[in-house]
Amino acid sequence: MKIIANPTAGHKRGARAIKEFQLLLRAKEINYELFETRYQGHATELARHLAEKGTRRIIVFGGDGTISEVVNATVNTEIELGIISVGTGNDLARSLDLPYNKPEKALEIVLTGKPTKIDVGWEQDRYFISTLGLGFPAIIAHEANKMKYLKGSPAFFIATYKAINRLRAIPVRITLDNATLNVNCTSVLIQNTRFCGGGLLMAPAARMDDGLFDVVVVNDIGKVDLLLNFPKIYSGRHLEHPKFSLHRSRSVRIDTPINLSKMFDGDIYGQTPVNAKVLRGAATIIGPATLQR
Repeated sequence: MKIIANPTAGHKRGARAIKEFQLLLRAKEINYELFETRYQGHATELARHLAEKGTRRIIVFGGDGTISEVVNATVNTEIELGIISVGTGNDLARSLDLPYNKPEKALEIVLTGKPTKIDVGWEQDRYFISTLGLGFPAIIAHEANKMKYLKGSPAFFIATYKAINRLRAIPVRITLDNATLNVNCTSVLIQNTRFCGGGLLMAPAARMDDGLFDVVVVNDIGKVDLLLNFPKIYSGRHLEHPKFSLHRSRSVRIDTPINLSKMFDGDIYGQTPVNAKVLRGAATIIGPATLQR
C-alpha cells in the first residue's frame, strides 16, 4: 500500500493522525510505504513519481487540498485513489458520502470498496476536484487557512464572519457554454461537488459523474442580508434567495475588470481570468458499493 500523507492537514493535526494511522495499519498487518508531504505541491510530485514507477493505487491521507494535488498528477490515468479524509473542509468526502476524520472507517472502504469514475475540473494549467471559487469564497479560504486551532465547519464559519467586511460586488462577465451573463456579483463558485467550505451545501443537486459544473453566482447582496441568510447554505435553502442563482454547464469562462485570486479546493492559486471545463470520468476513486455521487 502506497500512502501520501499530509502532516499539516486539519491545521497541523495531521502529524498525530498519521502516527495513529500507522499503528492501525500495523495492527491489521498491512504492508505499506508512507510518504509525507513537506510543502505545497509536494503531493503532486510524490504522486507523479509513484505513477512513473507503475503504482496502480495510491492512498491519500489528508484534506481536499492534498487530494486535489494528487489528482493533478493522476488525472486521466488508471490509477485508483483511496481517500482517508482528515482535512479542514473534507468537502470531497462529504459529497461522496465517504467517512471523514474517521481513518479506521475510511480504511475499511479502501480495503473493501470498488473503483468508480468521477469528473474533474480543469482550469488552464490546474485541475480541481471540488470547487473553484472567486471573490468572497477565496477570501474565506484565506482566512480559514490562517487559523491554527479550529478545523471543519467552525473554522469556515468564523472565517466567513472575519471576511464579511471585505465583501464587495464587482462587474463580472461569465460565459457558460454558449450563454453569457453580465452581472455585479460578490462570488462565483464553480462546483463539481455538492459541498464546499467545510459543509456548506452550495450545490445540493451537483453530481460528480454527469459531465457538468453547477455554477453558483451570488449577486450584489448586502452584508446584513448575507449574514442573515448564510445559515441557509448548510441546508441548501440559500437558492431560494433572489440574489443566489444556479447554472449548469460543461465550460465556464470568467472575465473581471480587476485581478481576483482563484481558490482551488481550498487553496489559492493564480488570478483571473478563469477558463474552466469538465473532464468527465477523469479520476478513479475507491468507494463503497452504495456510493452516492
